[in-house]
Amino acid sequence: MKKLYIIILSAFFAWTGCKHEKVYNQIVKDPKTGEDILRGYVNMEGLKSDIFKEAYIRGLNEYMPNDSVVQECKKLMDGVSFRIIMGTWCSDSQEEVPRFFQVLYTAEADILNPEIMEIICVDSNKEAGDVSIKKYDIEKVPTFIVYRKGKEIGRITERFNNRPETDLLEILKKQ
Repeated sequence: MKKLYIIILSAFFAWTGCKHEKVYNQIVKDPKTGEDILRGYVNMEGLKSDIFKEAYIRGLNEYMPNDSVVQECKKLMDGVSFRIIMGTWCSDSQEEVPRFFQVLYTAEADILNPEIMEIICVDSNKEAGDVSIKKYDIEKVPTFIVYRKGKEIGRITERFNNRPETDLLEILKKQ
C-alpha cells in the first residue's frame, strides 16, 4: 500500500510539474498572411531565429543608446522585470523591440532570465495561441510592460515617445 501511495504521489507531482511548463518558440502560419510567425512564449533564441533574425540584428547594430541615460536606468533596475507582447510580423515590433533590447544589454540586465524577461508573440489577430493575454489589455504591439517587484509601474505601447532609454527611465523613476 505504501508503494502504491508513493507511485500515485510521484505521478501527481510529475503531472502538475508538466502542466505548468512553458513551450517556447512555436512557429505557426499567420491567419491573415499565411507567413511563418512566432506565437506564444518566445525567448532570445527564438528572436534570433530566421523569422525575426534580420530585424533583431539590424536593430542591435543600428541603435546606439545614450550611455548616461542607460546608466541612470541601471541604478533603478533593482527588482524590475519586463513583459513584451509583440508580433514578429509587425513593423513596429521589428523596429522597437531590438532597440529596447540594446538598451537592456547596455544596462547589463539579465534578460536571459525568464524571471526578468517574458516575451509573448501574437499573430495578426493579436492572439497568442495557448497563452492568454487578455489580462494585459493589449491594444497595439509591441507593448512593453515594466514591473517592479511584480507590480506594473508603466508601459510603452507601439512606439517610444522619445528614445527607448529615455522612456524607460521615466517609468523607472516612478515609485
